[in-house]
Amino acid sequence: MAVKAKNLSFSYGKNFALQNLSFEIVRGEFVAVLGPNGAGKTTLLKCILGILKAEGELEVLGCDPRRDRRILKRISYVPQRSSLTLDLPITVEKVLRMYTKELDWEILKELEIEDKMDFLFRELSGGFQQRVLIARALMKKPELLLLDEPFNGVDLVSQEKIVEILESTNITTIMVLHNINPVLHALDRVMLLNKEIIAFGSPKDVFTKENMLKLYKTEIPLIICEEGFIHPLYGDHHG
Repeated sequence: MAVKAKNLSFSYGKNFALQNLSFEIVRGEFVAVLGPNGAGKTTLLKCILGILKAEGELEVLGCDPRRDRRILKRISYVPQRSSLTLDLPITVEKVLRMYTKELDWEILKELEIEDKMDFLFRELSGGFQQRVLIARALMKKPELLLLDEPFNGVDLVSQEKIVEILESTNITTIMVLHNINPVLHALDRVMLLNKEIIAFGSPKDVFTKENMLKLYKTEIPLIICEEGFIHPLYGDHHG
């Protein structure tokens, strides 16, 4: 089991951010966490990392991250780009070498950034910045990959390239999103989260009018694409 939680809760003061979450994520799964602004999605990732000390039972890769900090060597975390301070005049190569001394050129070629080593990171487009951060995370060779809103400000081509490489790995991946559609076809399961778990299962089971109404407190249209996947058509429900 990659992640196992039972009655997991976390509060900021008297305000619950997460309440009584119980779930299991199997090794190798590709899971998305979807919910509105303030739903606790980023908080959940930080609890899995042990950065926030949640109450309840939590096991990550066989360890309790709240007590065993060595677990961080086995996890890669890509936070939202807006929370990073990589606006310094440092090259792409230096950003990549923050995690590893040996660059994996196969990953760099797959993400089409092998020729950008001498570019300043801050001068790249949002899409290529995100490709660099994903490459850096993958070169750590993690057992668990956590991604927080990886498609914010990222062009469609880069979104597709990122999904393509993530889908090709066997790394357990948990991705927080406000728009699930770019990655929907690659997912194993989806967690609908709004401080508590509304639903957790395959996209076809999770995406119902009833569940989406509970999640967003408003009706969200659902359509079925040519491949048979159910897609929610929502506006900008950031979180």
